[in-house]
Amino acid sequence: MEETTNERNKIHFAVMAIEAGSKKMNISPMEMYQRLEKVNLLQRLVWGCYDVMHTQSLQHVSDDLVEALHNWEERERNKQNNECPTL
Repeated sequence: MEETTNERNKIHFAVMAIEAGSKKMNISPMEMYQRLEKVNLLQRLVWGCYDVMHTQSLQHVSDDLVEALHNWEERERNKQNNECPTL
């Protein structure tokens, strides 16, 4: 039962993070979800760092999520173009 509750909490947190990030970027939640999935950030950041992230304010989470998304998308573009990433 405890595992089910924890999974529900993670799902609820992920939905809130996607919604907050999409509002910050002025895009739909579906587009936000698709972009996060494309660079595997839901798994890496939202799920992978849940224990820390869920203790932060929603504003802080959305800021981190948007910044990470921009960084990972740039990294993917650079990888596709065989360019060195900007530091």
